[in-house]
Amino acid sequence: MRKIVSIFIIITVLLALLTGCKEPVVEYPENVVSELTEDVDYVDHTSTYDGEGLSYNESMWYVNMLEDVPLADPQVFAEDGVYYIVGTSDRDNNVVDCYTTEDFITYEKHLGIYNPASFDGWEAKKAEVYAPEIYCFDGIYYMYYSAFDKDGIRRNSVVMADNPIGPYQPIQKGSVNGLAQPVFLDKNERFGVLDITVFVDDDGQMYMYYSVADNEGQHIVGVKLKNPYEADWSTYTKLVMPGALNSANSILKPLAWEMYRDGKPIVEAPYMIKSNGKYYMTYSVNGCWNKFYNVCYAVSDSPLGNYEKPYTSGGQWTNLLLGYPGTNIPNSNVFNQWAGFASGTAHHCFFNIGDQIMIGYHAHQNRDNNSRYEERYFAFDYLHFDENGVPFCNGPTYSVQPLPENISGYKNVAASAEVRSKNVTNDKAINDNYIVDCYNLKGEESKEVSLGTGYSFIELKFDKEYEIGGIAIYNSAYYDKVIHEIEYIDFGNGNVVNYAQFCGDQYINDGQSFVFPGSAFTVEFLKTFKADHVVICVKTESAAALNEIVVLGK
Repeated sequence: MRKIVSIFIIITVLLALLTGCKEPVVEYPENVVSELTEDVDYVDHTSTYDGEGLSYNESMWYVNMLEDVPLADPQVFAEDGVYYIVGTSDRDNNVVDCYTTEDFITYEKHLGIYNPASFDGWEAKKAEVYAPEIYCFDGIYYMYYSAFDKDGIRRNSVVMADNPIGPYQPIQKGSVNGLAQPVFLDKNERFGVLDITVFVDDDGQMYMYYSVADNEGQHIVGVKLKNPYEADWSTYTKLVMPGALNSANSILKPLAWEMYRDGKPIVEAPYMIKSNGKYYMTYSVNGCWNKFYNVCYAVSDSPLGNYEKPYTSGGQWTNLLLGYPGTNIPNSNVFNQWAGFASGTAHHCFFNIGDQIMIGYHAHQNRDNNSRYEERYFAFDYLHFDENGVPFCNGPTYSVQPLPENISGYKNVAASAEVRSKNVTNDKAINDNYIVDCYNLKGEESKEVSLGTGYSFIELKFDKEYEIGGIAIYNSAYYDKVIHEIEYIDFGNGNVVNYAQFCGDQYINDGQSFVFPGSAFTVEFLKTFKADHVVICVKTESAAALNEIVVLGK
């Protein structure tokens, strides 16, 4: 009897190997019975659409409405659960404004935390303070910024305070007199500087980066700092040129999207992030007034270069991190696809909400901006890294998004879930954090999860049982692959949502035949329940796709 059983097991294993199956074919019912009642047990956010937007629980979700924080060039400094947002003030750019929040729902204003006019110093009467950033070193708070001097040249400096919201004072220590002259005065920079930022490496060495203007346009430079207010000018290095692959070859400029059609060679707003031993210099190109103002990156093995931009000959937007993809091709559909969705999404920073890294940036409040100076507001989205440590952003978004766990109390339990599926291709992409947004990029379609015709099923098996608060199922970024309805979302034990709807009125522009990237089916459970898995069933008459599934659990 044992021999018969053993032979049966061997035959079964051989058949599995020959057919490529690691487990039996997944079978799911096409219809399931729900014990949940809409608007009593759960809310399908689509049902709340009022012609202008969706209603949602602000302690669990957010939307970049561009209403709360009217700051350009934002930086977020976090301390003790409080997030301090500073930036260039379109209200009055001769002073520094700050907004504080603990939940990204409510904000407190702190206007004029630094006002150069309060001091008879080196700044011009109309100083025009740009891109302030706050850091804390040894218990002292330093705010780095750029401003015009009395000769009309923009300079870099730093002021100090004993708390993040000041008031900030000029630094006067030893030979450093921040009242009489800019702290970081390099007299060789005759055309002005902009957008100073600081990076501290793992060994404690400090670096300063900023944008310099000269006869060629703008470029990014870097220098070591001896301390928070003294630079080692002997280490001054040119790092990034717009359009060029690296600073050593600034004549050849194949990255045309970094030099949009108006021809201005602009590169500014540097911000450093280190990942997997590599240094990623991120920066903005194309001018803050331009709707194609976006964030690109270059990578190096050391903080002061050599920085290389990822590029494949003939490729497009190969180093784009965030933003509206510009093009030098007149009448390209790229010009129309994001109309009414986003404009000028750049001059960014990175900050943590708990363990999650976010990208903060500004956007034109007028989403239909046609490359004019417009009021700019703070927005934020998720930053992730691929298997090689290369950063990527899920954004910019203009749709309902889950708040990070440190604020909502819910984490994405789908991220570590085991995935099984039926009638689905590339199902492992359903929880890889990657949401296709720049659908103009070659090869992006292959990063979505493809569904065949008829019934398709995706199951996520969590590592344990969680209390479920909501779910977001991200739709395809491609107009012809969009799913309008989900047959059911089944968490087991009768916890089923039938016929969840995609808010096409909010997220689809039928006139231009495109979908706002990062848009999702979102369902919020008013009465939470326990579950250790979820099955999503979709029925389609033609090939379709999904991006990502996020399940909020605790």
